[in-house]
Amino acid sequence: MATIEKRTTDEGKVIHRVKIRLKGYPPQTASFQRLTDAKKWAQHTEAAIREGRYFKTAAAKKHTLAETIDRYCEEDQ
Repeated sequence: MATIEKRTTDEGKVIHRVKIRLKGYPPQTASFQRLTDAKKWAQHTEAAIREGRYFKTAAAKKHTLAETIDRYCEEDQ
């Protein structure tokens, strides 16, 4: 679920900070000057997370199945 906080900087600028927290996923945050941009990002990002399109899978592609099996065998002992 997304929450939007209205914050004021030392210079008097208003910033809208968005936090998205969904169970089972790392929290995502972003800051915007306009409330409409914050709402749009929150809706788009939350939908992408739910559909599985948001997080990059590059880290998972760096490892082979053989490496995973070797790691499992080492940790199992």
